[in-house]
Amino acid sequence: MRTFAPSHFEGGDWNAGGDCVRRRPVGSNGTVLDGQTLDMYMTQVEEFRAAERRGNRRMRVMDATQMMLLRPDGHPSRYGHWPDEKVVLYNDCVHWCLPGPIDSWADVLHHMLKMEARRWYQEQKKRMQ
Repeated sequence: MRTFAPSHFEGGDWNAGGDCVRRRPVGSNGTVLDGQTLDMYMTQVEEFRAAERRGNRRMRVMDATQMMLLRPDGHPSRYGHWPDEKVVLYNDCVHWCLPGPIDSWADVLHHMLKMEARRWYQEQKKRMQ
């Protein structure tokens, strides 16, 4: 399971004047989860833990929420088109398509798969003894 990637709108929602103009990652003390975003994140974490308690030990969670909270620079925002284009688009702070953050998702997933393979190998080795 992967937790969700939060939006980074400031000054309003995506369709109500909100914007995300940050061009650099923020430090770990630069932002916090709160309100509905925190509620949604905690619900995901609680449901994952409940599934683990029910005995589904093969499930893993990749916590993208915390790491993506620090990367407001990873989506197009108002920079998703040329400045002089005559387009009517909302600021896009939800679609993660720029290099960097999504690449880190792949890196984390790769590491998780390697750890899972190592765990499986160790279990098989114990069974053979």
